Amino acid sequence: MASGRATEPIRVQRLADNIAVMRRDMKYVIVQRQSQGVYWHDPSAYLAELPKLRARLPTGAWTFTTDPEHYDFAAPHCVKDLKLRSLPPAAAAKPSSFELRFERGPIQGRNGLTISYSDVTTVEIHTENGSAFDFSDYNSLRLDETLPHPRGCTHELAFTTATIRITCADLQAKWDPIDLR
Repeated sequence: MASGRATEPIRVQRLADNIAVMRRDMKYVIVQRQSQGVYWHDPSAYLAELPKLRARLPTGAWTFTTDPEHYDFAAPHCVKDLKLRSLPPAAAAKPSSFELRFERGPIQGRNGLTISYSDVTTVEIHTENGSAFDFSDYNSLRLDETLPHPRGCTHELAFTTATIRITCADLQAKWDPIDLR
């Protein structure tokens, strides 16, 4: 993680008085707001780097990250646009385990996701304006990135108005069965 990113995960570049480009600073994955509600998502640099990370990523993180549908925006197991439904209590500043629950919403053929993190050492949550995390449908997951760390891995999740970064030994992702009703 580049110096200063932990306190400033979101950069805004002013292009003109009424045009700003917001970029979430993951190491490889790009999430860039072009205008209100319009984003450019580009995981290609990360996907190119992934084979080099294989020996250093824990098994669960590797399995989740390399799912062929993970960054396929039309696929049922793509993380883009998932909605975080809850966060563990803030009182657990350094929990040994941590779980995030995501839902897709009423989209037929799509399913929710639960990510369980083991041996968690840090959880960082940053919002655009320093307020509480917004659980509305507007604040959906844009994309994520998992990288090796001396303690296992980091999982960084870029939302519309926030970033969550978790350092842990490993993670396990479990997709809900697809409901075709």
